[in-house]
Amino acid sequence: MKRFRILTGLLLCLPVCSLAQGGPDDAEFDLSVGGVAEMTADGGFELGDVDFAGNPAHDILGWWPEDLILAPIPGYSPQLGWTLALGGGYFLGEQVEGGAPPSLLSGFGFIADNGSIAYGAGGKFNLAEDRVRLLAGAAYMDIRYRFYGIGSGGNEGGLSLDVLQEAPMYFGSASYRVWRRLFAGLGFLGGNVKTRPRIMFDGPLPFFDPTLDLDIAAITVPIRWDSRDHEQFPRNGWYVNGRTMLFRESVGSDFDAETFELGVNRYLPVREEDVIALRAYVRSTSGDAPFFLLSTFGGSKDLRGYPAGRYRDRMMYAMQGEYRWHVGDRWILTGFAGFGEVANDFSDFGDNFLPATGIGMRFVLSQKHRISLSADLATGKEGTEFYFGVGEAF
Repeated sequence: MKRFRILTGLLLCLPVCSLAQGGPDDAEFDLSVGGVAEMTADGGFELGDVDFAGNPAHDILGWWPEDLILAPIPGYSPQLGWTLALGGGYFLGEQVEGGAPPSLLSGFGFIADNGSIAYGAGGKFNLAEDRVRLLAGAAYMDIRYRFYGIGSGGNEGGLSLDVLQEAPMYFGSASYRVWRRLFAGLGFLGGNVKTRPRIMFDGPLPFFDPTLDLDIAAITVPIRWDSRDHEQFPRNGWYVNGRTMLFRESVGSDFDAETFELGVNRYLPVREEDVIALRAYVRSTSGDAPFFLLSTFGGSKDLRGYPAGRYRDRMMYAMQGEYRWHVGDRWILTGFAGFGEVANDFSDFGDNFLPATGIGMRFVLSQKHRISLSADLATGKEGTEFYFGVGEAF
């Protein structure tokens, strides 16, 4: 509801709660407004694919269509505090073994106890027997978060600056199945990001305007391999998701920069219903990228145990594994561990390992679409963090 990935999780993770990864990996907005792109990553959003929360209305009202989901979703993240999202989504079909994942129409509204708000709508469409996948959406965010600076060594003391960030954003992309489970495509991301420090006084500053106002425009190139047996609750297969974003003045951006990311998920079935889930993730930024486009470590996905944005630099990687123990039709227990780093360039890796470990619990809301509420307790290098939201971390 997992960067500001600026959104592709709450939208479509409320489904848009992840518009994001076949789960939380396909975030179309990868602008880390305090991890509001980790903010599904840190309780935030990933407006990208479907990570939606089940259908409690159908359980209470027998006449309610099972494919129409409308529900309030509480959550918690270290950056935003307690949050509440109202998400609505309509699944066009259902996941069947060996078949195309369902298409989805969705919308959401989001509020946090630190004053952050967000709202938006989008759609994910799998067409022509899943040979073509279309993704489109728009959202507005007014996010408050803590900026800890750039680099890893200077963040040990936890000093931070309160930042306010506003961002109307929109995106669209189309992918084609070029071979077996391999999809490649092209898209566009646009919008505007206004960033300023949170200064506690009334009226404007007398001598200068501290607002950083940037137009955002990027050509996106998504490439993914998807052999999972289920999009929302995979027990077997691979999910490899890569994306390049080319920010260029020639298409309307105020700066030239590039970002590259690659996530590799592997799912291994254990016993009759348990799962071992493994994930490796790398991301790099080059060019004249503003600070909110740099790679951020932590959040509810890479890795739990650190507030999103606490560690930020041009490059990062994260490795983690998780065991998902299916103890009943409705309940799943998890244990996970991992490590990672941020660095200015590749040669700096190895100087500051960031380990994390934790446990979690899931309550399955929708048996049909295999969506669950999740609660995780994770310990990192500096302390323990709690996460509450929708769906699996990856």
